Amino acid sequence: MEHPSGTVNRAALAAAGLVLLSAGIWSATAGASVADRMPGWWPRTDADTVWVSARQVAELRDHTWWVPALVAVTALAALLCLLWAASRISGGTGPRLTLTSRGAVLRTRALADLLTRRTSAVPGVAHSRVAVRARRGRLYVRAHVRLAPDTAPNGVLLTLAALIEEARAAAAPCRVLTHVRISSRSHRTAHVR
Repeated sequence: MEHPSGTVNRAALAAAGLVLLSAGIWSATAGASVADRMPGWWPRTDADTVWVSARQVAELRDHTWWVPALVAVTALAALLCLLWAASRISGGTGPRLTLTSRGAVLRTRALADLLTRRTSAVPGVAHSRVAVRARRGRLYVRAHVRLAPDTAPNGVLLTLAALIEEARAAAAPCRVLTHVRISSRSHRTAHVR
């Protein structure tokens, strides 16, 4: 499940893109070579016309409301950009996934921490590290498990499979794809010279 901020970001980018596209189309078609083929209501400019003339700038400066309005709009735009940038900075909690229960939310970082603790507690596991990524309604779980010496991987794999099934049940509407890498420490014997 996608977080609502992704939808807001896409909508803001689409709106900005439409504004820039329409301005680009207008500036490309307002010239004399193309203006003759455009409809009568389409704005026309001459080749020596500027966007804002010195007379228009002077008229705007004569209005007492112009400078405060410009400052207020610029400050508001800057504040909105800062708030958006601050919302993009994550505190390391990871993306949230909406679950089937009403109001239930699962953070991928919390799930990764839980799975790391649970796999580290499995008998025969010396060290484990689990990473969880969410993308388009899927959870990607990557686990690296280092076995203690003289531990058979079969027993550990059965326990890990049960843990992964619990994670699948916890993230019910999402499809969980897992990749488990198992390694072991070799017996280090003292070198005799």
